[in-house]
Amino acid sequence: MENQIVFDGQQTDERILFTISPHPIAKTVAIVKIIAVALIFFIILFIVASSTSFSVILRLIGFILAAVVSILGVIWSSYLEKTDRAYITDRRIIRFETITPVLKTKRALFWNEALKAKAFAPSFFSKMLGVGQVVIEPQLSGAENVIIKNVSYYEDLANYIDKILFIFKSKPEDIQTIKPFIPKPKGQRDSSS
Repeated sequence: MENQIVFDGQQTDERILFTISPHPIAKTVAIVKIIAVALIFFIILFIVASSTSFSVILRLIGFILAAVVSILGVIWSSYLEKTDRAYITDRRIIRFETITPVLKTKRALFWNEALKAKAFAPSFFSKMLGVGQVVIEPQLSGAENVIIKNVSYYEDLANYIDKILFIFKSKPEDIQTIKPFIPKPKGQRDSSS
């Protein structure tokens, strides 16, 4: 259940309406990129090694470095998938993003500070996969947006956030009646299923 989740800085009686996790395809794409970089690095060292007298050592170093980069890339991508989260609550949206293994950033925007939500796919490939970004803009022009990347149902989620903003600004007493977001295709979002 969403209501059993607790996040750092959660306020008393703050109700979680939806937890946003990175789409699994983001991890796959990141791993493919890391392996491609490692492979290119290995090929460059392999080509350089063929014109030197210590080619065996350079090829071995290239292989070891490519393997280490690939393994660390897979571990890091898996770690990001488990730790990067955003929460939509009845009071705010808050995003936790891992920068390094020991450093996380936290960005929150309370509903009274938010102006609107936008959603878009950063590329044609992303749009085909149904993965996009949700950007929640603050009312103050100098304030920082909350950007959530690699989101499934990103357009529906932006509409859901706009609904929360409308209710919060027009009838704040009805904010407790908002139902949690259900990440399913349109027409299949009956909360009883």
